[in-house]
Amino acid sequence: MRNGHRERTRPRLLLVDDEPDILDFLERALRRRYQVTRFSDPAAALAAVKVSAFDVLITDQKMPGVSGLELLEVVASLHPDTVRVLISGFTDVPEIAQAVARCHIHNFVLKPIDSEQLVEAIDTATRRAAGAPQVTK
Repeated sequence: MRNGHRERTRPRLLLVDDEPDILDFLERALRRRYQVTRFSDPAAALAAVKVSAFDVLITDQKMPGVSGLELLEVVASLHPDTVRVLISGFTDVPEIAQAVARCHIHNFVLKPIDSEQLVEAIDTATRRAAGAPQVTK
């Protein structure tokens, strides 16, 4: 509670990328709308999702140790209501298709990331996860 008013709870967002500069950018772009938790170590993020659910997961595809696909697969299994967004600097179509099939991702964003496009991608992913009709511009 702040100044006698109840603070509106922001959705919990988990960011995972092994590049600190990308994490900094993503956090700056999203912290006003979300309660952001971030990890540069995908194994630590994996441990976190095993004990806590998040509303939205945004993860890089290619990371050392635990891949984004592995993380997405665990989250899809443990927390099927979590909105899952994959980001990548690679346009590996078979891997993206695999992510859609195995991990049921709700959206995909290519690097370099534009903050407005990222917010739009999360909004679209959230609508898809909720089964809402898609709005196109």
